[in-house]
Amino acid sequence: MKNETDNPFSIPRHGYITELAKMCNCSRKTVTRALFHGYTGPKANKVIEAYKKHFQGKMKY
Repeated sequence: MKNETDNPFSIPRHGYITELAKMCNCSRKTVTRALFHGYTGPKANKVIEAYKKHFQGKMKY
């Protein structure tokens, strides 16, 4: 039986948007717009970098 951690392409756990918002000191709306709508700017870029660092390879595309 495989563990969920063995699969490198699993979806991040529930609540990752809130977690990113707390890490980057911004709102959930900023995180959503940066990841799903392609917004750019100082906070959005920080969110994207934090996502890549902490959740890289854990989301199906």
